[in-house]
Amino acid sequence: MTDYDDSQRDAESIDTGEPITVLRDLEEPVTDSFMGALHRRIQRRLLAADVGRLTLSGPLMVVIEFLNMVFELIGVRSPDERKE
Repeated sequence: MTDYDDSQRDAESIDTGEPITVLRDLEEPVTDSFMGALHRRIQRRLLAADVGRLTLSGPLMVVIEFLNMVFELIGVRSPDERKE
């Protein structure tokens, strides 16, 4: 097999063919409104992920805290704490 090293070739020296060259020439600058919309879309997805994570883990954390309070009131200790 032949080793193919892509790092030594410039982007301009690669023959991309006629259709890709035409598309490259149609490049437009990115507008602020597009970047704002993209940023808002990413933030919405992150918010949905955080809400989903909190929905699943929040009630479990509350139950664990209530159990810890009950065990502290009753005086139940772990075996390591009883020896001291």
